[in-house]
Amino acid sequence: MFIYRLVFIAPLILVLIGTVKARHPFDIFHWNSKDFEECLHVNNITISEYEKYARFETLDYLLNENVDLRYKCNIKCQLERDSTKWLNDEGKMDLQLIKATNEAADLITKCMRQASEEPCAYSFKLVICAFKAGHPAMSDSK
Repeated sequence: MFIYRLVFIAPLILVLIGTVKARHPFDIFHWNSKDFEECLHVNNITISEYEKYARFETLDYLLNENVDLRYKCNIKCQLERDSTKWLNDEGKMDLQLIKATNEAADLITKCMRQASEEPCAYSFKLVICAFKAGHPAMSDSK
């Protein structure tokens, strides 16, 4: 009897696992390898350092925003070079460019009230605020 239950439950579990996608704050980026590598180089970050810092296991660390400034500057560099612009000419968030829903825009705006004026920290905070607001939706992010 147990085996028959597995026959019905196992495919359901596989379907659920296949449809669930893990989210990460950096899912917003449309990576261009040249820009990505240049941003790492400018901020004195090696690929292995970045991989260690950006993996899913460090998500709590990222969300607490206790991150070295060079990593925050790397995110600023990525935001500036990404094909989807989030920052206006003054380096501040632009909710029209971000194309956030009204709900996400409200959450992002509230979160950004605590943002530092330091440009790298500001950019990093924007990415974290957007992530916490559920923006972009998974279907929009890639």
